[in-house]
Amino acid sequence: MDAVIFSVVAFFSTLMGGLAAARLRARFGVLASFVAGVLIAVPLFDLLPEALTLGTQANIPPRHIMYVVAAGFLFLFTLDRYISVHRICEGGQCRNVRHPQAGWFGASELSIHSFMDGFAIGLGFQVDVRAGLIVALAVIAHDFSDGINTVTIMLDAGNSLRSSLRMLIVDAVAPVLGAVSTLFVTPPQWYLAYLLPFFAGGFLYLGASDLLPEAHEQNPPLVSLVSTLAGFALIFAVVQVV
Repeated sequence: MDAVIFSVVAFFSTLMGGLAAARLRARFGVLASFVAGVLIAVPLFDLLPEALTLGTQANIPPRHIMYVVAAGFLFLFTLDRYISVHRICEGGQCRNVRHPQAGWFGASELSIHSFMDGFAIGLGFQVDVRAGLIVALAVIAHDFSDGINTVTIMLDAGNSLRSSLRMLIVDAVAPVLGAVSTLFVTPPQWYLAYLLPFFAGGFLYLGASDLLPEAHEQNPPLVSLVSTLAGFALIFAVVQVV
């Protein structure tokens, strides 16, 4: 039950992050820069190192892990470009119009990742209390940024604030469901070694190819740079501390 209790704390951490993003939506450009930094830093400092460690333990070659990263990147890229973006031509002028569905794809990946966070908490407590506490603190610390990411991605795709908050609730509940699921099932190690890099590729796409270009357009260069570096610094600090 310890895992479930800490996953509830993660629920509130995610919720607070998302509500903060909703209140700061008037300064969306700065927020988008920060979130882009977070989304790029999470794979580089957290997901990929963990996946490579699990892959080594499961005798999975590192290059296979990187293939899955590429697959995750291309998967979200394909959904975004060919399903969520429509080309409209009027009077000889053509432009791309982004469908709000794009935000749902990105936010759904974040929610699945949050589910795995809760799952990780449960697995940590199955090892011992100390391992469970370390994992739980890491999840709680970065779930605040997950809440920010979810709302920002939804708003960036043109979704309403109400729809964004609904997706925030899904993301916040996900770690609780993940922790509860560990009471009934434990997946093989190779499964996580492939799933984590797939998420990493998707987050790299969202941060580098989706949010960052828009952040550059809306902010002065220095503001965009500082905000993005702040996102990197936050995730780096969390990973180092916990």
